[in-house]
Amino acid sequence: MEECRRKNIRRKVGKWVENILFVASLGFLGFLAWHLLLFASFNIPSQSMLPTLQPGDKVLVDKVTTGARLFDIFGAAAGEDVKIRRTFRFRRFKRGDILVFNFPFRGEWKEIAMNYQVYYAKRCVGAPGDTLEIRDFNYFINGIPSEGGGDRRMVREVYAPDSVSRDSLPGFRAMKRDSVTHWTIRDLGPLYIPKKGDDLRLSVSNYLPYKKLIEWETGKKLKKNNGKLTLGGKPVESYRFKNNYYFMAGDNSADSQDSRYWGLIPEPFVVGRVLMTWWSERDGVVNKERVMKWMH
Repeated sequence: MEECRRKNIRRKVGKWVENILFVASLGFLGFLAWHLLLFASFNIPSQSMLPTLQPGDKVLVDKVTTGARLFDIFGAAAGEDVKIRRTFRFRRFKRGDILVFNFPFRGEWKEIAMNYQVYYAKRCVGAPGDTLEIRDFNYFINGIPSEGGGDRRMVREVYAPDSVSRDSLPGFRAMKRDSVTHWTIRDLGPLYIPKKGDDLRLSVSNYLPYKKLIEWETGKKLKKNNGKLTLGGKPVESYRFKNNYYFMAGDNSADSQDSRYWGLIPEPFVVGRVLMTWWSERDGVVNKERVMKWMH
């Protein structure tokens, strides 16, 4: 009799444990699905997107409408190059979206590689197929004035034209190691932003902004030899792009590392678009005005 009672107790305990493990598994899978396929949360540590995003903000990033990325997370975390696919999407990334993306370099800015450990939030000011130009810190898209870069007054004070030469102020030169265009963060472009399938004519006068993109897509070196271009050692006069690209900039352009310095961001590196600040807390103080604030 006592033995039967013990068996019943063990059976009930086993059933409870089984149910608890089942519920915990469902919860874990639900968390993974939420984080990997639906939404993600990121902290904003810097002032580069002021006043739109502020240090201490926690933003909710939408992966549903623009498609979630599918790739080998463990390989990416280990610093490997991984193939990235995207689930079905209802809309594309658009000019004006605030996007979260992986930093496009792992070490020195010599070659593009997705940095899985580092994320940035910037505004898309140039979309695939656009031609972007910056004149005296004013942004133009396809020849039309744009609001990209936010308030220009601060950046004009920091980089006043009569206070410093183009080469002497750190951070003034655009696109590191640029020896062809000599663009600056004050005057840049015109720069065509490639979309998937574009055939772009290449020459020694225009290839440099696309050099790292082409080398990342092909795994071959694009070089200038005797006034001509070679890709993987073979002469090249045009190139068809395999991905969409984006020009990303901070709303606080006086204090923002962005595409003016790095170059264009490949679409596979984009996590998703910022929907809202769901929480905002700095130095232990909650900014209630920014809690559940939708972005525009």
